Amino acid sequence: MALRDRLTLVSFLLLVASGTLSAVLLGYAALVVGGAFLAGTLVATLLELAFPVLPLFALSTAVAVVSAVGVVYGLARRASLPRGGRIESVARRAESEYPPLRVLGLGDAFAEPEPSPEEKRQDALDRLKRRYVDGELTEREFERKLDRLVANDSVDDARAERERAAVVEDGGRSRF
Repeated sequence: MALRDRLTLVSFLLLVASGTLSAVLLGYAALVVGGAFLAGTLVATLLELAFPVLPLFALSTAVAVVSAVGVVYGLARRASLPRGGRIESVARRAESEYPPLRVLGLGDAFAEPEPSPEEKRQDALDRLKRRYVDGELTEREFERKLDRLVANDSVDDARAERERAAVVEDGGRSRF
């Protein structure tokens, strides 16, 4: 079980426990206050009740609220939520208006992932083909741009290979 799943489970268990405790304390307080009201000793009973029950009720309610937020956050992270500009912009606006939300990283969570170099190349090729099919490019222009695109790919591949070799070579030296 992943750490994120464990945290969601712990939050859920805390929510159930603290929510139950809050409900029991609230019911107990209602019974005591109702009995005191009928007996005519309402003020004295409220003062006796306020010391032990109200702080415990406040604490259990606070724990219930925090754990409910944890459960909702954990479930939202597991959910298959759509990623896109609208949700990201709403999340970023909420983070700018309410700075404590920045801790959650909602803007980054809903941001579309950066395309890989392969996806960028494929998009460029698709745009080039579309322009040729739409008649924006002649066959000669298309082939020239296609050659340039393929040449850039091979240059990028060669550069990446050199960088990998340099890292491997440098990594071997720094160990000894």
